[in-house]
Amino acid sequence: MSTRAFSTDLRIRVIRYIEEGNTQRMAAQLFKVSKSAVNRWWKRYKEEGSLQAKPKIGSIGKIDQKVLEEYVKKHPNKTLREIAENFKVTGAAIWRRLKKLGFSYKKRSLT
Repeated sequence: MSTRAFSTDLRIRVIRYIEEGNTQRMAAQLFKVSKSAVNRWWKRYKEEGSLQAKPKIGSIGKIDQKVLEEYVKKHPNKTLREIAENFKVTGAAIWRRLKKLGFSYKKRSLT
């Protein structure tokens, strides 16, 4: 499944095709996009007059990268679980953030 938005040019061509008297179903088949996408574009075009893709809204991380990086440098022997408990998040969240920061990290304590 693709996460990229369809181009505005494609959306314009689909809407023009429908305005010429063709059905949404025919437009979906011709331009090889889903019927639901064509329906959403048509509805939004009629209601708002816009064909631009809506901006994607991502979640805001709970962990400040700089704070995590400083913490790891000050406590190099802490495990992911211990760091996660300190930041009140899961170990997986810590692991993903450390990976983005370029750290490789041990998964188990030495005991």
